[in-house]
Amino acid sequence: MKKMGRIQSMSLKYKILTVILTGFLVLFLAGIVSLNFVSNSYEKKLYNSIAATLTDSALEISDQLQYIDTIVDSILANQTIQGSLDRSGKSTQNSEKQLCFNQVYSTLCDYFFIFNSDAISYISVLQGNDVISTSNRKFQTVPESVRSKLLKTAIDNQGATVTVTDYGPDYGIFIVKELRKIEGLSLDSLGVLIINIDMDAIISAATAASAEFEDISYYLYDDNSLIFNDSALSREDSDQLYKELKGDYDVVSLKNEKLFAVSGLIPTYGWNYICTVSYTSIYQAITLSSQSFFLIMILAVIIVGIFSTKLVFALFRHFDRLIENMKQFGEGRYEINAAPKEYQQDEIGLLYKNFDTMVEKINTLINENYVNELLKKEAQIKAMESQMDPHFLYNTLDSINWRARMIKSEEISQITTALGNLLRLSLGNNSKDFTLRQELTIVDNYIIIQKIRYQKRLDFSVEIPDSLLDIPIPKFTLQPLLENAIRYGLEESSETCYITITSHIKDNTVILKIMNTGSAFEENFMEKLLDGEIQPHGFGIGILNIHKRIQMTYGSEYGLHLYTIEDEETYEECAAAEIHIPYTQKEENKPC
Repeated sequence: MKKMGRIQSMSLKYKILTVILTGFLVLFLAGIVSLNFVSNSYEKKLYNSIAATLTDSALEISDQLQYIDTIVDSILANQTIQGSLDRSGKSTQNSEKQLCFNQVYSTLCDYFFIFNSDAISYISVLQGNDVISTSNRKFQTVPESVRSKLLKTAIDNQGATVTVTDYGPDYGIFIVKELRKIEGLSLDSLGVLIINIDMDAIISAATAASAEFEDISYYLYDDNSLIFNDSALSREDSDQLYKELKGDYDVVSLKNEKLFAVSGLIPTYGWNYICTVSYTSIYQAITLSSQSFFLIMILAVIIVGIFSTKLVFALFRHFDRLIENMKQFGEGRYEINAAPKEYQQDEIGLLYKNFDTMVEKINTLINENYVNELLKKEAQIKAMESQMDPHFLYNTLDSINWRARMIKSEEISQITTALGNLLRLSLGNNSKDFTLRQELTIVDNYIIIQKIRYQKRLDFSVEIPDSLLDIPIPKFTLQPLLENAIRYGLEESSETCYITITSHIKDNTVILKIMNTGSAFEENFMEKLLDGEIQPHGFGIGILNIHKRIQMTYGSEYGLHLYTIEDEETYEECAAAEIHIPYTQKEENKPC
């Protein structure tokens, strides 16, 4: 601290001289470090680094395959799949069979998306001549002869999980298993499970850490037979590569191209793998080491520049602060930064001291006259605002409700009660800890009023599980969207408007979907609003308000999505609005 004080008290010429001397010192030290760095051997370390990086990818592949095995076991133990396949096998009615197949399909899709494994291409279950698949189009590309062999392999192994690699280069690697009935340990055959592994996705994930090598290629072999290649080499060249590679790693020549290859074993499955990168990239890395000295010298110059800049900025920081204070003072903002306890013993300190003395005197005059008048005005405004008591509105609505009950007008009573509840929730100040349950209460009261207005022309339903009712949500998120749905789906049409609110969770994100008939959104409507292609008018401002509040609260990856979909039953276009918010439970107060 004392040294810094001495530097700040020096004259400007000595400060500049310090910057120059410090810069030369850094360059000198950087030169010594560079010479020492270049003198070390780099080629062997580079070889070892590449081999270690590529070998680690084998463990990642093994983990992915074992992860798929857990999915297979989970599917086998799933009660919905067990029960549905048991009922479909015994049923003689096509409708009942189809219902069971739909349940199995839905459960398989849940596994496909919940496990969110990019390593799985599709999941299929075969029962007799019937096929249930998450991607029937991909499954049908597999020839009938291959499917028959997969089915026979699963049945021959009597419930054991089998990995089939015979068709790897053409149709991928399969995991097959005969599903047997668990209940009562009867072990009756329910069908055959077939999972197609997306090896391209597994290899991409396993080699992601080796991003420094753009031309990395991967090959898998089972009993000396190729089961996967990434198309960098033909099948014949891949077999030749396996034969020519000697030891754990080596440089192999194929078609006048040199490849650096590393071989190893995939744990648990006993597959051999070979990873290759172009030897040209390695040569470039080795060449880079010889140029490191020049690079470090350039970096040293940059470091000196940065250090010098920061030091100069530190020297002139006080000038900048003084100028900023003067600017604020000239614009009428008289509350400037507090003065330092001790002023510098140089020209900057003298300027600071004189300016602060002037500001202090002027602020004294302002506080004695101008601020007092402003406080009086603010007090008068607050007194006028306090006269508008929300309880006056509630009491008035209660009086209307009481009179409606006296004359036995049920609709007036319902609408005043709903309006009172709506005002109480709207004017409340509890928006900080607002939950979906409270938002739905606002929606319920709003819908009561609208149903009395539109009678049978409005059909409204909510399908949200209780587990999501306590998640936090910004206040007034759903109700404005319902108002928009009624305005464009009901007021401008004579048909019945169907409005539904549903929800689901995807990738730890809660998606609330409001869908209504009778209207549709223009394509890319939200993007056009944000870009200014469509000028918001009427309710468009409310849509932007909801979207921006969600993004300000949770981040840019969340928000409001607007699109048009087709009703599955009536084929009518429907407007759909999706609210994306993070899935977080409301924190409860814990005892200290």
